Amino acid sequence: MNKTIKALALLASVVLMGVSAPVMAQTAAATPAAPVVKVDGLVDAYYSYNFAANSSKPTGSMTNVGYFYNGISNSYSLGLAEAKLTATQGGATGVLQLAYNDASSALPIGPANSVDVLQAYASYNTGAWTFTGGRFVTWMGNEVVESTGNWNYSHSILFQYTIPVLHQGISVNYAFDSTFGITGYATNGWNNTINTSLYTAQTFGAELAWTPNSTWKFVLNGIDGPGTSTTLPAGLFTPSQFDYAVGELIVDYNVASDVSLALDAEYGGQDAGTTFTATPGGSSSSATYSSATFWGVDLYGKWQMASDFTGALRLEMVSDPFNVLQVYGNTNGTTDSVTSHEATLTFTKSFTPAWTVSLEGRYDWESDAYKTGDGSVGYTFAQGKPNQSTATLSTAFLF
Repeated sequence: MNKTIKALALLASVVLMGVSAPVMAQTAAATPAAPVVKVDGLVDAYYSYNFAANSSKPTGSMTNVGYFYNGISNSYSLGLAEAKLTATQGGATGVLQLAYNDASSALPIGPANSVDVLQAYASYNTGAWTFTGGRFVTWMGNEVVESTGNWNYSHSILFQYTIPVLHQGISVNYAFDSTFGITGYATNGWNNTINTSLYTAQTFGAELAWTPNSTWKFVLNGIDGPGTSTTLPAGLFTPSQFDYAVGELIVDYNVASDVSLALDAEYGGQDAGTTFTATPGGSSSSATYSSATFWGVDLYGKWQMASDFTGALRLEMVSDPFNVLQVYGNTNGTTDSVTSHEATLTFTKSFTPAWTVSLEGRYDWESDAYKTGDGSVGYTFAQGKPNQSTATLSTAFLF
């Protein structure tokens, strides 16, 4: 009897093992793999010298006017320090990116000399579709925050004054194929983390990107949303009265394996929702308007002189008849007009794939300006037409 019981028990064990093995295998297969984590970073330092005499600048000012991260003159400075954490698991991705800058807050939010959250978002890709939610850098502009991602070291006027740096919201991208895609955006606004009383509606945007071949790339960008007190000239509109919009065309053209050209053209402005009286540039008397517009063009050229050495030239013009952008400061809002220009030449040497050194010369000047007091508070280098020339030596390391 005991032998029979033992035999039945052994048989039951064998059957149980046979049944449970596939179940255990399925359970093991269903357990997702741990996220793959990648850490990246950037250290960008520079020394810049502004040749404009101190006597023609506001007292105590040692800034490079119209510059973004390399705005400190005659000082060894940290242009940008970043740490980026990227985790992927299947089609899901999470990103956390921190940034720091010596000149001020690394972003248009937060206190000066602080570590800011540049990006913090989660995205999911299903193949043709990609969904993203959180904080992310703007889709607008031909340049990016990191100087190592641009042809020139300093940023253009269009990068700093006409578009935001970051957004908080959602985006949906659809890739029709490997050459054409479209992305839609809905965000809280421009460079802000939450909706406030200044934002009575959401900000919306779109990007269409087409790369027909290895020679050409075309991008159409747009953004439209409520303005804030930081984007309007003094005395022109109140924060709740206007809408701010920018449209943009970017064209990249690879002339040859060692020569590339690019164009960035923008048109934008503020719609008051009512009429206002102003004296814009080119006018000798005031008139009634319902919107204040501006436009700008950047032309880029890059020459790969050697495998480890490049030269890049940027020519820029920004016409701002209502002084919406306030590139050189503002005291009168409705009576100041600014046409800004800059020419920048940058040479970059790559000592290793991660370490680069750049030498850059830049000249900025203003024309077609109505001046009524800007010299006392604005970044004006001389009465009439302000100008400046700078030389910058920088080094950057990617890891």
